[in-house]
Amino acid sequence: MHAEPTAGALGTLLEAGRAAWPALAVEPALFTQHLERHLANATDREAALGRIRPDDLYLACACARGDGAAISCFERHFAKVIDRALSRFARTDDRKAELRQLLRERLFVAAPGGEPRIASYTGQGFLENWLRVAAMRAFVNAERGKKVKSSSDDETLAALAGAGDVELDFLKVHYRSAFRAAFARTVLALDASDRLVLRLSVLKNMSCDDLALTLGVHRATAARRVARAKQMLVDGTRQDLAETLRLDSAELYSILNLVESNLDLSISRLLGPEGEESSRVSVHEE
Repeated sequence: MHAEPTAGALGTLLEAGRAAWPALAVEPALFTQHLERHLANATDREAALGRIRPDDLYLACACARGDGAAISCFERHFAKVIDRALSRFARTDDRKAELRQLLRERLFVAAPGGEPRIASYTGQGFLENWLRVAAMRAFVNAERGKKVKSSSDDETLAALAGAGDVELDFLKVHYRSAFRAAFARTVLALDASDRLVLRLSVLKNMSCDDLALTLGVHRATAARRVARAKQMLVDGTRQDLAETLRLDSAELYSILNLVESNLDLSISRLLGPEGEESSRVSVHEE
């Protein structure tokens, strides 16, 4: 059984949280319980504890307890974040008010026997980033659930038709630079033989049979080489992002889905002709 955070560590986090939100009061026992729940599954508790953002976690903890003052602070502090998300989905003040209320209920109202969604924030990433993703998901679901009636507003219909990609579009824009840098570092870390396999299969669009002939290996081995090289890219990019971005598990999972769904495109951009390795690289059969 894991030990709870030390009194010193807890005191430091509490002090930082209270300093950030002096008007809010969270009982030490409640904060400890909240923190411990999010550290329970950490493989390296000390490292996870060191990544905690105490100001954000303190505010989230107060909101999760139904503190009206904390919820008001949250909405004032992140007003611009919420407004930007609303502008993607609402064209009228009435609709914005509806979605704002929906988000408020989504974040701060618990289902029977459950906890409000804000309680799931782990403190491992910026609360602002967590909120952006949560708001996008809430608004996308609201648009999906809305009964679409006949309308001459082509722009509105088009927006609804593409609502399922809104969250991914947001993530692509918000984390594009970090993803590209992580992906590039991972590509450079691959062996020349693995980069060659990726170029031939993705850039040259070679079939497994053609690839096997080119490399002088069995067809099954060629297929395994491609699968292994792609998996190495995914795993390496995942590790790099986990180490360089302070994100909660939900955000990281969404970004990693982008890694896999855009893998071939990313390979094409980073392993283009200008960086092409010599075809003389040897690839031994496994």
